Amino acid sequence: MKVKVFALLIACSLIGGMVTPLFAQQPENPNVDEITVPEGTEFKLQLHTTLNSSASHAGDRIMCTLIDPVAVEDRDVLSKGVRIDGHVGESRPSGRKGKGGLLTIVFDTVELPNGQKVAILGSLTEVFSSESGSDPNVGPEGELKGKGPNRKEQALLIVAPALVGAVGGIGTAIVLGAAGIMTALFLPKGKQASLAAGSLVGMRLDRDVTLVIPSAGR
Repeated sequence: MKVKVFALLIACSLIGGMVTPLFAQQPENPNVDEITVPEGTEFKLQLHTTLNSSASHAGDRIMCTLIDPVAVEDRDVLSKGVRIDGHVGESRPSGRKGKGGLLTIVFDTVELPNGQKVAILGSLTEVFSSESGSDPNVGPEGELKGKGPNRKEQALLIVAPALVGAVGGIGTAIVLGAAGIMTALFLPKGKQASLAAGSLVGMRLDRDVTLVIPSAGR
């Protein structure tokens, strides 16, 4: 009996010696720092993907690179040239009567210099310069909008139907048909929402992200 108990104690001791290292707390890496980039931080990016509301679809991937370093408490945590990718959230082509197209962009990944990819959530804030020379409009929710009709075209939208009320009887039907044809022929579709590769855009970080980067002391 004593032999069995002794053997059991030895077995438990051996198992304990093997298990303990598995659960031992790993020492912290002194060569890296964890830095949190707060929500609301602004990024300036160069777009490397051409976007157009008539050709781009929800889910299409977008590639960008960082133009200016991003700093937290006076320390650069993301350097110029870091890759930041995203995808098209929504795409709606332009329509009749001057209805402009619409695109939404979701920035979702930052790739660190060591190749590590970190999930982020960011949205478009502005277009600093458009490579195509257009003047795109960014809405309050970060949506990219194609422009609608100009003032002359808007006036035509108002005047054409108004002509209908000026004539009665058979004339009303004639003018109604004429107004419809005139609107269809002379009012182009609104412009597509578009951005050419090479354009410079602004991004806002919509939630905190923690990055593991080389220690400042290295």
